[in-house]
Amino acid sequence: MGVKNVLIVVGVPDFDYLNEKSAVASFLTELKKAFEINGDKVDFPLKSSYTSYISKDNSLTLKDKLKKTIKNWNWLYQSLSFGQYFRKQSELIKHIPKEKKYDLIVEFYTVGSTLGMDLAKLYNVPFSVVFDSPVDEQFLEMYGTKTIYWSKIKRAEKESLEFASQIMAYSPECKLFIKDKYALKANISVLPCVINKGSTENNPKSDVFNIGFIGSFLSWHKVDMLVEAFSEFNQSHPDSRLQLIGYGKEWEAVKTQVENLKLTKKIEMPGFVGESELLEYKKNFSIAVMPGSNWYGSPLKLFEYAQCGIPFIAPNTATVKSIFSNDIHCLYIDDEDELYSLIELMEVLYNDPNKARNIGRYSREFYFKEFSEEVYLRKLYNIFC
Repeated sequence: MGVKNVLIVVGVPDFDYLNEKSAVASFLTELKKAFEINGDKVDFPLKSSYTSYISKDNSLTLKDKLKKTIKNWNWLYQSLSFGQYFRKQSELIKHIPKEKKYDLIVEFYTVGSTLGMDLAKLYNVPFSVVFDSPVDEQFLEMYGTKTIYWSKIKRAEKESLEFASQIMAYSPECKLFIKDKYALKANISVLPCVINKGSTENNPKSDVFNIGFIGSFLSWHKVDMLVEAFSEFNQSHPDSRLQLIGYGKEWEAVKTQVENLKLTKKIEMPGFVGESELLEYKKNFSIAVMPGSNWYGSPLKLFEYAQCGIPFIAPNTATVKSIFSNDIHCLYIDDEDELYSLIELMEVLYNDPNKARNIGRYSREFYFKEFSEEVYLRKLYNIFC
């Protein structure tokens, strides 16, 4: 086949495809690049197309008005909120220009969406899916409840995946999960989600032991456990510091935890930082830690640590274990006793700088062999071409 016209979509109302701070948008830019370097033409829907139907009324929405009174009734609150969300989501297809013809639709799949499938039917072309998560599990993790739309959420994922002709899953475990759950006709390829960012070479100072975390402050990332582990570790190693870079739902709770432990002079919480500042942090991390993850998530930040040669400690999850080798590319937290294990692994890397350096070196070599931008873009294209 000659040059393909490809449309890449996300079924999220008002999604900004050009937002460099969005991990999803950054990954889709990588995917777009993979097609374009092979001569194909790729479109994202224009953001303005998605906003044209959204009310410009500056008065409080129903969600805003009800929030104060029903925020403790989570099922009802999320049902009302997502009722509005799904109404907007169903309108997205109306704002895709029909005059242009496409040869392939690729969707980064999100909760409740049938956008990609509906477009593929409209254009009568193949449909490919990036399977990011089991949406019902992720929804429960994020919002802590089901909603009145629960059957819609599950049905939309089922219909989309069963209609797809090609699916990208982040790990063998993710592949097995959807194969067992659905009657798929698609070819399923395994490739983790990687975003090639600006890099630096790790070169920490010798007079301070900087322990780094970069990421979202979400419950499954267990930043609170890392703070607890550091609290104990720092008693034996007063030259240690903890740098927690990022923001999220749990940020305030972690900040309060740090204050209650009287560790504000030892633990830095700058929130989001710019790319140049982030590179400076990465350069000076002695080690990095991802204390927790869900089983299906592609460990974006671990790839960033590996790219810079930062020795890191990782959660013992199925997807992470399918990528990195224990005691070679990283050290794994024992999920039988995560807190104690994390403290012990920090001790190992503190007391054995040679081991830490070797782990950083091996992970960096592994990254550039398997996931450098040139290699990764080729792997992406081979999945979807």
